[in-house]
Amino acid sequence: MKQAPKTAKASKFSKKTLPNGLRYLFIPMEQTQTMLAMTLVATGADFESKKDNGLSHFLEHMCFKGTTKRPSAKDIALELDTIGADYNAFTSRGYTGYFARAHKKHASHIFEIVSDIYLNSNFPNEEIEKEKGVVIQEIHMYADDPQSRVSKLATELLYGDQPAGWEIIGTKETVSSFTRKDLLRYRKNHYDAKNTLVVIAGNFDQKQIEKEIKKTFGKMPAGKKNVRAKTVVKQSKPQVAIDARETDQTHLLIAFRAYGYERGGIPSKLDKKISGKLDSVSMQKKIYALRTLSTALGGGMSSRLFQKMREELGICYYVGSSASLRPDAGDFVISAGVANDRVKEALEGIMEVVRQFKAGGITEGELSKVKEYRLSGLVLHLETTEDFAEFYGKEEILQDKITTEEEVSKRIEATTKEEVDIVAKEVFNSSGVNLAITGPFSEKDKKEFLEIISKV
Repeated sequence: MKQAPKTAKASKFSKKTLPNGLRYLFIPMEQTQTMLAMTLVATGADFESKKDNGLSHFLEHMCFKGTTKRPSAKDIALELDTIGADYNAFTSRGYTGYFARAHKKHASHIFEIVSDIYLNSNFPNEEIEKEKGVVIQEIHMYADDPQSRVSKLATELLYGDQPAGWEIIGTKETVSSFTRKDLLRYRKNHYDAKNTLVVIAGNFDQKQIEKEIKKTFGKMPAGKKNVRAKTVVKQSKPQVAIDARETDQTHLLIAFRAYGYERGGIPSKLDKKISGKLDSVSMQKKIYALRTLSTALGGGMSSRLFQKMREELGICYYVGSSASLRPDAGDFVISAGVANDRVKEALEGIMEVVRQFKAGGITEGELSKVKEYRLSGLVLHLETTEDFAEFYGKEEILQDKITTEEEVSKRIEATTKEEVDIVAKEVFNSSGVNLAITGPFSEKDKKEFLEIISKV
């Protein structure tokens, strides 16, 4: 077995829990001159009601608009800029995060500011009204971007009218309706100790920061674990959705049903020979095989899709594949932007690659190359304090456990040809295939598109 490449040096992480249930994670990196403080909360778009759609994201924006100690957004920004900090926040479907990073000499200061933003935001009414306009412009920005539009269309096609199918950012209608009362309610119900993880990465005094965590977060209400809405997966035949508009290029997504990282999300029934083999493959192995499959098809310029679509057909500039996993559902997506008059040819080319992979599987040489590609990618994406904080923090906040980079490397190496081949046969099936397309097409084109994607 090959020895996995070494990632940037990080000492062994440590995780502790306060009596109120708050978890904190230390990732020492003595070779760096920086320190990063991050707070993660286990809530996001998948935890929202229809009325609250977009509220997690809006709350994240509003946390930078002032606290009791720092009354305005300018006060917060000026203090962070004065110490040369890099700072931001983000909202996903499963969690929301706030972070700041600066020179190690500012470690305690950075931690205090991030904690203040997370715990003590005051949500001034005048700022709420202004920020509604900002977020609505963000919605317009995505609506004007064909790649964002086709991604939204694919998500709606896969998951429909449930949290998994709604936009993280919300809609103009929901955002316009938000009030200070809504923000306070949502924070009270979701931002509590049992749902919060503090991550500290870089060069810092562990005893000092631990003391500050206990003082700052020790009296936070315990609350109870947030519950994510269960994703309902229903599909028995191919589906096509068209966003008809005049564009210079057609953007398309072919999405297959895939796995959730806790349980399966594929509704189709397989023949006994295949399903019997799958029953013997753990969900963990399936997921690693799925990501290996994705890299073989669309990772890098030597991948099958790149070679077919760019080098052989010269039909597109970008093409690739990716796997997106939730606890109870997932999808495997192939994306491309192609000339308007060659869309059917492009669809035929993609489906030909899919059929060939399903029939013949991954070659041993291809498997070896993909493993090395993924191992090197792991190294390349673990270089900074932010990289390590996100890597470890995401594992803990989503699954309440951490898989280290060493364990990930071993699992990548352990993936077998049989596992990849079996997963390809399950994922690539006509009852779970979907096409979302943005371009100058109409409903009359749907029948022909359906015929092409049905040939799996």
